[in-house]
Amino acid sequence: MSNLFHMIMEADGDLVEPFDPGAEGSEAAPPQETQPDSAPPPVEGGTDDGGLIQPFDANADDSNIFDDGTQDPNQQQNLKEDQHLSDKANNVLNQALYQKLVNRNQEIEDTLNNLQTITPVLPYDIIEDNDISVNRLKAALAKGQSYALERFIDSKYGENLLFYHKLDALYVLLLNEINKNLKRVKL
Repeated sequence: MSNLFHMIMEADGDLVEPFDPGAEGSEAAPPQETQPDSAPPPVEGGTDDGGLIQPFDANADDSNIFDDGTQDPNQQQNLKEDQHLSDKANNVLNQALYQKLVNRNQEIEDTLNNLQTITPVLPYDIIEDNDISVNRLKAALAKGQSYALERFIDSKYGENLLFYHKLDALYVLLLNEINKNLKRVKL
């Protein structure tokens, strides 16, 4: 480690002076003569700022550093092809998700119809306890069907997937509440 220290300290050819804390009052090394601050000579040619090199700017946008103002036709074609593939993937994923949403909405609609069928044989307190959850389930189904018809096609896959997961979670919570109340029925 000390070799590395000496190597770094002697990089410019200066010798490392040993440190002697008692030598402060005795011989002090003669101060080295320094030249007044002078600007480095300008680099000639190739710059449009009078020949001076610009300081490094870490926040500068270097995305087009090699761009000469013309775009490669192959690059434009690749960008169009990538966009086309992205749209195609979005459409395929949306199609599968749309079918999943429609199927889930149909399951909930069937469940509501089945609940409507068994309502006359249920005790009044069970019907009353389920009333709020059933009405919320009907409202969630209406919202899910409306989204599928009006907004799904115009939305990206990520937005549709998020809506589907939120709606499905609401369906599950409400169905669990209804099932919990139905399990209280004594046959």
